[in-house]
Amino acid sequence: MTRVDEIREITADMDTSSFLRYLITERFPRTTAVTCSLRGRSVVVMKLISEIDPATPIVFCHMPNLYPESLEYRAGLVRDLGLRDTREPAEDHGALPGDCNHSEGLWAENPDDHTRAYTTLHLNQALAGFDCWISAVYHAPYPDVPGPRVTQEGRLIRIDPLASWSQSQVRGFMQEHGLSYHPQAMLGRSQRPKDEAEPVMTFAY
Repeated sequence: MTRVDEIREITADMDTSSFLRYLITERFPRTTAVTCSLRGRSVVVMKLISEIDPATPIVFCHMPNLYPESLEYRAGLVRDLGLRDTREPAEDHGALPGDCNHSEGLWAENPDDHTRAYTTLHLNQALAGFDCWISAVYHAPYPDVPGPRVTQEGRLIRIDPLASWSQSQVRGFMQEHGLSYHPQAMLGRSQRPKDEAEPVMTFAY
């Protein structure tokens, strides 16, 4: 039986909170890292993790030149959830020896004309030294068919903790726990960063 099959079997009947608790405190203690953005599904995952172990390393994935609203929103989340280990992605030079490439996809927006483009953020250096990767950036639409929440990616066990969650479940969780969405999510599109003289590709949340 592979590691993936074993974890799937052990956690098959666990809800998301119990599943994350098993990974963080039992299966991969001190060797689990989380990648998040500032979107609703990411906030749900951060809330769940804050109730299990707020010292779990969280890597915030974003494009350069974050909007002031994003910086303020992120600081508020870190403070309110009591997160104790938040990081920026490390400079990356490609896959490590004996491993495959690990990355998250992000949507970038041009604030001049609000066109969008998909880009890739490589995370090989950020994930070095960890065995379990909870991947919770969630820039893709909600899937029509849920994928697996446990997969093997190179040397890492990669986790999609909300693989089976619907948009209504996320909204309900956010409301139940008094969690706010990024302010730009309410506006439908982003505004130009303050004091930004030239158009740049940026990512709001």
